[in-house]
Amino acid sequence: MRTSPTRTKATTLTSTEGAVLALLAIEGERSGYDLLKLVSTAIAHVWSPAKTQLYAVLPRLERDGFATARSVTQANKPDKRLYKVSASGRRALREWLAEVVPGDAELFYLKAFLGGLMDRDTLIAHYEQFARDQQARLDELRAIEPTNTRRGHDYFFYFLLRYGIERAEQSVRWAEECARELRRG
Repeated sequence: MRTSPTRTKATTLTSTEGAVLALLAIEGERSGYDLLKLVSTAIAHVWSPAKTQLYAVLPRLERDGFATARSVTQANKPDKRLYKVSASGRRALREWLAEVVPGDAELFYLKAFLGGLMDRDTLIAHYEQFARDQQARLDELRAIEPTNTRRGHDYFFYFLLRYGIERAEQSVRWAEECARELRRG
């Protein structure tokens, strides 16, 4: 079986496989073309695969038992393959969503977008980990700040350093506020 850096420890799902299974779980049976349209109107803000990547993952999900497929005959058109998440696909999706992965902001954004598919405590754990990750980044940037002379090239580097600090501060505040709101229900 192929592995990639985006595969998680809990399951054999990549981010793309998890996202596609999530779309199938939310939207029901869909073709690859239908999924591409769904991606462009919603989830593309946090995850957007190449067209070839999406089409390649569907048969793999079927082969691995995470999805089922059926062909639909259309007049004057090639047969259309419709995919549906299977019971084992739902289990793998739940496991993938439950795994909190430190240090991967893009994966956090994707899973946060899919928050309606997981229990509240798991979603809170994702936000708390993201806040810790952003706090660590903020601490790194704050440690660099006193070393910046604001002269020569450092003068220009400082602009980006300040941007990074302000962005990390805002990210920590946002994640902590989201976690608090989720705890309140």
